[in-house]
Amino acid sequence: MNASPDVEGRPRRPVVISSLVVVNIIWWMVMIAAIGFGATHLSRCPVQPKIPIYLIVLGATSLLSLSLTYTKTTWGDGMGFFMCTSCTAFLHLFSFGWFIAGNTWVYPVYPPDYTPGTPRYCHKTTYMFAFIVTTLVWVLSTLMFVCGCCFALVTCCKTVVAGRRLIRNSDRYYGATTSEDSTAGDV
Repeated sequence: MNASPDVEGRPRRPVVISSLVVVNIIWWMVMIAAIGFGATHLSRCPVQPKIPIYLIVLGATSLLSLSLTYTKTTWGDGMGFFMCTSCTAFLHLFSFGWFIAGNTWVYPVYPPDYTPGTPRYCHKTTYMFAFIVTTLVWVLSTLMFVCGCCFALVTCCKTVVAGRRLIRNSDRYYGATTSEDSTAGDV
């Protein structure tokens, strides 16, 4: 069994592949549920009627960008690959903007009233789903940012330590073993 190669051409481990598959399946299920909750309760959140629309669009754009990400590898290096990559980039930018807009719709009405007929009513499951998904995206983004910063710090430290070993001493020439060897050639 050959594992698919990573960016650097090395084969991926089965654990990494399995983890990616599980995370993708979970994200697909969450986005399908977002579309379902949004479509089912489209008019059941009068305090902020854009919350169900937010869920529908967030789910649809996420599923479309995931689908394009999976299919762009089948196009090779031609125009199809370029178009898929461009559309995926556009969808990611749109999803980011839509996510920020969703924050301005979900968080200001917290907590809504879950009793039907009241002015601040929003269907409880729909609102809580939107709230939890939005908060989860923030938590995961923060976690990825912190891990990225730690990785960058470790990489910089390793580079500095390796650089100190590669920088020659300014009072010696290459190949000299003592300070007398470096001044012997100057006479």
